[in-house]
Formats: sequence, structure tokens, C-alpha cells
Amino acid sequence: MSARVLRVACGVAVFPVIVAAASLAFAGCSDDESAPSQPAGGTGGSDSNSTAGSMGVATGGTAGKSPADAAPANGLKIMLADGPIEGDMAGDARRFINIPYAKPPLGDLRFKAAVPNEPWTSVRKETDFVKGCAQLADQGAPASENEDCLYLNVWSPEPAPDRAPVMVWIHGGGNFSGGAGIPVPNTQQLWYDGRVFAEKQKIVLVTIQYRLGPFGFLAHPGLSGESQPVGNQGLLDQQLALRWVQKNIAKFGGDPGNVTIFGESAGSADVCYHVASPGSRGLFHRAISESGGCTLRSVGAEKTLSETAASMEAYGKALGCEPGAGQLDCMRKVPVSMMLANAMQPMPGAGGSLTGGQWSFAAVRGGSGGFLPEEPLQALFDRGEIAKVPYLLGANHDEGTTFVIRATALTSESEYMGDLQNRFGAAAPQVAAIYPPSKFDNDFNAARARVIGDAVVCSTHDTAIRASKAGLKTFMYDFNVAWSLAPALLRAGHASEISHVFGTPYLPSPDAASEQVAAAMNTYWANFARTGDPNGADVPATWPEFKADADKRLQLDPMWSVLDNFRSEECAFWRQYYNTD
Repeated sequence: MSARVLRVACGVAVFPVIVAAASLAFAGCSDDESAPSQPAGGTGGSDSNSTAGSMGVATGGTAGKSPADAAPANGLKIMLADGPIEGDMAGDARRFINIPYAKPPLGDLRFKAAVPNEPWTSVRKETDFVKGCAQLADQGAPASENEDCLYLNVWSPEPAPDRAPVMVWIHGGGNFSGGAGIPVPNTQQLWYDGRVFAEKQKIVLVTIQYRLGPFGFLAHPGLSGESQPVGNQGLLDQQLALRWVQKNIAKFGGDPGNVTIFGESAGSADVCYHVASPGSRGLFHRAISESGGCTLRSVGAEKTLSETAASMEAYGKALGCEPGAGQLDCMRKVPVSMMLANAMQPMPGAGGSLTGGQWSFAAVRGGSGGFLPEEPLQALFDRGEIAKVPYLLGANHDEGTTFVIRATALTSESEYMGDLQNRFGAAAPQVAAIYPPSKFDNDFNAARARVIGDAVVCSTHDTAIRASKAGLKTFMYDFNVAWSLAPALLRAGHASEISHVFGTPYLPSPDAASEQVAAAMNTYWANFARTGDPNGADVPATWPEFKADADKRLQLDPMWSVLDNFRSEECAFWRQYYNTD
């Protein structure tokens, strides 16, 4: 069957929740509700938030040592290879924000692979997170026209540890929205806060930003004529950030030989891409994918360069730049606002399609110096031509609720079948046979949410199967704690696990059970970062290893049950539907 008829939203973060009085209204975050506004420019912060001048900066005794072997520096002042920085305290952890890892991709560097930043001499001290990379407003992040966005943040224990495990977080947002410094939706709580990992687990935690949408995934054929990789700029940004970690993380007490990459939604798929990317080999040593794999996709396999060329040139023409030798130069002069207005950025949340436009911006395969080989990722996994690292993967029990939160309610079986017909065409009766409303107490909306959510659940499961067969030590989970933003509506929806992973669950009222699950999950993740196995001391249950022929996963909720063959019938159907077996 053709994969092209499936119309579901996956690999994105959608969180439109505002609690007002006794009712729920749904709207996106405004700039005022998100991270503090940041000026564009080469500093990642305003002059009032930056300290330049003469001060004592710990050098860490680097003489005669490579940066990766440099002794860690205690305190808030660190001398990196590129220049001095000063952090602040976040609880009992040190925090260093807005450290540049690349030159600002402005002017002639727009659309090109990122290059390392220039050194600096004045002390960099930042107190507000830089605004996210250029994007339209989405429910998970505010609008931004910031192209000077390639910065990372580090949390480290104090005093500095000696060769502590390192974890690098890749945010979600469909690769068209999001940022490292955004809050939990419709709150003021930092979403990706590394404090607990540093304080409690003695982990060095890094969060990164990367280019998005047409700035981060423009596979324009003209780039090859500039001796540049074609497309995947955002993934190459991530790769450069990992190289920065290899060069600098020892100064924060981290071990460059023990790096775990982890991410959610699009970040989860990006982790999977790094597992498949030859250029990322040796830059990380464990991987965690939360809600999304890269071997079974609802929108079909990643396109090759030849498949995307015409649409990228058409996008340029829509910007007023005629196809031809000068099109890229013309596009580099187009204002950010016009780039975004014509990018056809998906607006998920109503259960619609992510790929209905004339063009879309996503990972591509192939090309000289490209991030991904030209072969389909299934083939790379099945031949074992991937990073041989322990891999932890999972999804949330009710992934689909987040994606249909603004969808028109279904009130009858005929409406349910009509919705399936719109998504799957002639295959709608087969889908209905797997997801009959009777399985959901004749709740047509719950049935639709499960159909959509299983695109994420089964994508992650498919990658786990292939990873295990390739010889990777693999673990799987099912997160099943209702999201406190709107527990009855969202249940354990897409992205609801993130705050628990970071050990900082958003709790508008005390919830001891949720806090206990969060503490345990934070420990499981840290154990995995240390050893490649989530098991260890101070965990509530033994987490079984996942095998292709022993499909077991741990359910992350107060009961800590081991699930056998979780949704195996549904996932077998989707694998057959996509003809990937």
C-alpha cells in the first residue's frame, strides 16, 4: 500500500493548553509567555546581560594537554579554548548559557553548513536564554526571526566532577519550531532544565539550538555548486555542537568519552538520524529516543536530493528569486519574515497533515558530504551500518491526544469513518478493523487519537526492533502519567514525559506519585548515561532488555509494570501498511 495517503501529525511538539477558571481554552504561547526576549547579534544576549572585562578565570591547567583531556575547572569562571566564560548558580548546580558553538549563519553563511565560531577575549556572561532559531509561532514556542541562534547551554555539578557522564538534549518541534530555552507550555517553568541532572545525578547536561524549517532543512540543488552539503543544515548544526562537546566538555567536568544524546519528538528522530549518520560516529556513546524513530514514518521515507530539487527551486521562486545560477544568492537577501511566511510551516494540533504543502523542509538522503547516506534508513539498520551504541527508546501511552486537541469533535461512526477515509483512502476499512470504536467504549475521538498516536508509538517500536537485530543493547518504555497541564484531556499525550525525564514535573498542585515517577525516571536516564543500562541502585523496578523476539518494555507510572508485546497487533499492521518488512 502507498504510504503517501496517510495524513497524521508526528514528530512535532504541539501544546495548546491554558487553564482559565473552570474551563480550558486553547491557544499558542505569545512572546510574553515564553523565554525572555533576546536581541539578535553575535553575543546571544543584550549588553546589560553580558560582562566584559578583566577577571580571574580558571584555566584548568591545560598546558600540554588536549582540550578533551583538560582538567575540569571549579567555580563559575572557566577559560575555554575559544575564550573566557562566567556562569551562575542554579540551585546547587553551575549553569553556563548561550555559549556559541558556530559562527552566526548570517549573510553568505545562510543555508551553508555551520562552521566553528570565532574566539573571543572579553568574558561572556549571560543571564537570559537566547531566542530560538527563526520560526513562526507554535503552541510550544514563540515566533522568532533570530538567525543568530547557534548557542548551547551547560549545567555542571559544583565542585566540578572528574570525567562525569555527559548528556546532550536535542529539542523537539517538528524541526520547524522549538528552542533550548522555552518554558513548559503556558507556564513560566523552564522546560529543559538541567539542574536536577547536575545536582542529583552529577551529570554534565547540555542543551543545544539548531536551525529550523527553511533555514535548517533547505535542500536546494545550488548548494552543491558551492561545495556545500545539500540540506540537513540543522542536523549538521547538531553534529557541530557534538564536536564542540568533544573539544570543551572536560573543562566542565564532563567525559568526552561518555556522551549520551537524547531528544523528544523531532529531536527523537534526529537522535535516530545520528545513529545512522557516518559523520556522527564517535561523537556519542549512547542514544535515547523519546517518541519517534526514523525507520517507519507516517509521511514516507526521507526524500533524496533529486526528489526535493524542484520543490526547493519553486520555494525560491515564491520568494521572488527566479531559478538559475543566482537563485541562492537572491534567497540569502530575503528577509526572515518573508522566508517564514512562504515556508508553509505546518500548524498541527487539529489532527491534520504535516505534508499538505507544495514544499516542506525535512531531512534528506544523499549528496557529497551529506549527513545521511542515500540508501533508505531501514537498509542501514538492517545491515548493521549504524553506530553500535546502547539505545533506549519509548513513547507515551496517549501520544495522539496532543495532536487532536483542536480537532473538530467526532460524534458518530459515520464521521469517524469519514475521518479515516480522508487520511487513508481505500485503506480506511482496514484501519477501522484494527481501531474499532468499540475498543474505546465507542468514543470516536479516542479512537482517532489512538490511530494518530500509534504513528509515533509504532515508529519508535520499529526502530527498536531493527536496532536490537543490529546488535544494539536496546530498552523500551511506555510513559503513562497524565500531563498535569490538562490531565483529563491530554492524558499521557505527546511530550508529557519531558519534565519527568528532567526531574522537574510541572505540578500546579502537589502530586507525590508523579514526583516519585519523575525522580525514578531521572535516575533511570542517568543510569543509562553512565553505563548503557537504566538499571542500578535506587530504582523501583528492573527494566528488562528489549529483544526483537522478546518484546518487553517497562511502563513508567506508579505501578512499574513490565508490558509484553505492547500494541504488537497495531504495529504489525502499520509495518505491513508501509511495506517495510
